[in-house]
Amino acid sequence: MKYIFFESEKEKYWIEINDDNFATRQIILSDGLYHVSALEDCLAEGQIINGEFEADFIDISKKNFEIAWNDALRDYRKIWESIKNNYKLNSNITATLMYFYPQGAIFKVNNIIINYIGENEVQLHEKLNMKIVGYDETNMWIITR
Repeated sequence: MKYIFFESEKEKYWIEINDDNFATRQIILSDGLYHVSALEDCLAEGQIINGEFEADFIDISKKNFEIAWNDALRDYRKIWESIKNNYKLNSNITATLMYFYPQGAIFKVNNIIINYIGENEVQLHEKLNMKIVGYDETNMWIITR
């Protein structure tokens, strides 16, 4: 993984990029509000290549990215703990497919984010009943199959 930071007009961006140059986590600070890929569909699409943006990338450490990530998600941590208490392992959940990320198909129900890593092919806006098999603590997502 590599980590970059850049500013564009009035926005600041922190992006985690995998070995194939695709964003896997992203933070945008705009008008004092954080937009985080763990909670909304704001992950950069396609490969991230320096020079394709009007701003210059600054390489940052994983530690600096994690500090920004944790700051952006600080208020959501209590909600995440409540979600885990209400949605137990091996129980079922039905949700609607909202978008695709490199980590898998991202479903939502009642503002709860679910990463489907199952084998079934799924379509946007499809509802699916899934089994909870784990939790992604970094993104604060429920993992299902």
